[in-house]
Amino acid sequence: MEPLVHFVVPLVAFMLLGFDLRRSFLLSLLALAPDLDALFLVHRSLTHSLMTLLGVSIPILIAIYRLKPMALKYGFMGLLSVASHIALDLPAGYTPVLWPLYNYSIWIQAELSAHIGSALTVALHLHMLTEPVSFEVAGSLDAPLFTGSGLIASLVVLAPFFVKRLEQRFRRA
Repeated sequence: MEPLVHFVVPLVAFMLLGFDLRRSFLLSLLALAPDLDALFLVHRSLTHSLMTLLGVSIPILIAIYRLKPMALKYGFMGLLSVASHIALDLPAGYTPVLWPLYNYSIWIQAELSAHIGSALTVALHLHMLTEPVSFEVAGSLDAPLFTGSGLIASLVVLAPFFVKRLEQRFRRA
């Protein structure tokens, strides 16, 4: 899954939950953190594991609670933002989501298709594929920051927020 979609999905979710644009933007940036492993030429490494995420997040959440209990909701939202990245990667390829508890990367393939002809036929295909976890350094990595379909989908889900913003500006003027 491309970084644009990883960013836009939590951004829209946080805005729907009532967070302002600035906080939603900052929390959504956290959803890009798992892909920082690509800078080290290892993609979908331990940064894509919910177990690693929880191991890092729980001490941070405890510290937030002790220092500023009112900010705990932002800590949980940050955790959900990063977790959304991992969830979005599951249908996009092998992801070590449960490593080190489960030493296999998981790829969930799901498809619902319809054949329209003399009779309507609907077929559901669900597959969970696994392969052993392997964190190997690559010589190089190519990764799109966005694709055409990801860009259009992102603009479509963001459009109501842009329209609402413009409406508010014109109403003030």
